[in-house]
Amino acid sequence: MQGLRLNMLDYARSGHVTRWHSVRCARSQTLAEHHYLVTMIARELMARILGDSLPAETRLLALEYALTHDAPELIMGDMPSPLKRWVAELAGADDPIARIEREIAPEIAASKGALKNTPLAFIVKLADLMDACLFIREEGIGRHAALVAAKTEEAFRAKLGEAEQTFPDCDWSRASQLYIEMRGESGTDNRLLFE
Repeated sequence: MQGLRLNMLDYARSGHVTRWHSVRCARSQTLAEHHYLVTMIARELMARILGDSLPAETRLLALEYALTHDAPELIMGDMPSPLKRWVAELAGADDPIARIEREIAPEIAASKGALKNTPLAFIVKLADLMDACLFIREEGIGRHAALVAAKTEEAFRAKLGEAEQTFPDCDWSRASQLYIEMRGESGTDNRLLFE
């Protein structure tokens, strides 16, 4: 495994690597779909929360990170979040999953590090959680999926609260508003206009 690095052949398979294998769903979500949606949500959150004040290079860094943030799953597969947290808790600073991710995708780790302690880190994580919430609410089947959806929404609210405390000058209510819109609870639902 020494010297194993993500390459373009791996990225080309992102439309075939699926997520949510531990939750019964009506359809599979691919890693490519997830990355695209997280990027689009992060783009919208940046506009709503930070406005036009971001330099183009900074905006591009955040969007590039959103577009690749889970790429190690191309090699490792989608590990359930509770398992990742448990391994990290047991291993502490020697978290083998984080170490493997840094080794196979150092450029993604560098992007993540560059965003650390900025509102952009929260924006990408909120976008990630929003996509997860929306997918599992829409496509999840059964009681287990409903529990996972509830826990994911709880994680979204917790991350939102953390963002509000860390960067109180930003209007984080706009993230909640976007989530409500994307759930179809407010705003225009073009699907209905088409039918």
